[in-house]
Amino acid sequence: MPLDLLLLAVPLFAAGAAAGLLRALSLREPPGTRRRRALTAAWILALLLGVPLWLVAAAVLKLW
Repeated sequence: MPLDLLLLAVPLFAAGAAAGLLRALSLREPPGTRRRRALTAAWILALLLGVPLWLVAAAVLKLW
């Protein structure tokens, strides 16, 4: 059971960490630049798409 929970939680934390990294990078850019807008969109998409896709994959793999 703990291994299953670990297999489920680690990718979720990784998706959150990646989104946080993208968010931090976007805040370093000057406001209104194309790169900042792209990084902002990327961190939002990382959370909106990455987490649900992983949960579906985990269900298909029967991790929970």
